[in-house]
Amino acid sequence: MIPTSSKGPEGVAQRPLVHAVVLTWNGAHLLPEALDALRRQDAPARLHLVVADNASSDGTRELLARSYPEVEHLRLSENLGYGRANNEAMRRALEAGADFVALINNDVEAAPDWLRKLLEAAGAHPEAGLFAGTLLFRGEEVVNSTGLEIDAFGRARDRDFRVPLSRLSREDGPVAGVSGGAALLRVSLLRQVGLFDPAYFAYYEDVDLSLRAVQAGSQSWYVRGAVARHRFGASFGVGSPRQRYLLGVGHLRTIARHQPALKAAALVPLTVLYRAAVKAPLELLRVRPALAWAELRAAAEGGAAALRAFSDRSRSPR
Repeated sequence: MIPTSSKGPEGVAQRPLVHAVVLTWNGAHLLPEALDALRRQDAPARLHLVVADNASSDGTRELLARSYPEVEHLRLSENLGYGRANNEAMRRALEAGADFVALINNDVEAAPDWLRKLLEAAGAHPEAGLFAGTLLFRGEEVVNSTGLEIDAFGRARDRDFRVPLSRLSREDGPVAGVSGGAALLRVSLLRQVGLFDPAYFAYYEDVDLSLRAVQAGSQSWYVRGAVARHRFGASFGVGSPRQRYLLGVGHLRTIARHQPALKAAALVPLTVLYRAAVKAPLELLRVRPALAWAELRAAAEGGAAALRAFSDRSRSPR
């Protein structure tokens, strides 16, 4: 059942309004596949397409004006990162009275029934506020993600990463969190818990939002049949120093925000020490000085981010 939360003339239910937000930064070469896939969606919804553009200088504006005139181009004055840029688009969705926000990275191509299947799940499971499907690697019948899982050390990973699709036994159901690369968010939940935490530049803001949803009594839901394909690592590069640094900082902040207080107080310094005294020297031994420096920066700046999160947590009971 597709949810119908809006009422038109004489109380007649209308199709839900969905703002589909495609985040980009100098990704004009990726946008056509992402936007064409959204144009092909067969969902019974009022779909409004938005490109949240982190100050691209690669011809993104010209591409959209020429080939996608119906798409709203939200051009930001600087690169705000993942969370803050998406927040700008999501605020507009809330102001417009949208029922859902679909978040799509510019390197993701959604199958034609992706949105319909997620909306059907949203109608069947009002207890859930965040929805994720099966994300496959582009050009492979191999799983990138079926949602997020979080281990005892507060580390978030893509569930079923690198599992061949033929061996995937996962069924629809609750999951620890959704990946912001391809997800459907219920606007009523966003009004309750807020948008992405702007302290995250990239990585772990989707983990933080998923955990805040749980604290508010909601949950994330996996929908196997909602398939999208991901050009993995197109934004920061798999295993790049930039990615390593951002993951480290986000991990430490999330530990401090969401782990039980005593556990967080132990995990944060141990994680900082592990990155600085173990991971960084190992990268030097492997003659990868850029990654060693990324680990040291992640330890120092992630530790500072964790201290700020502890302070936020003490001022605002969760």
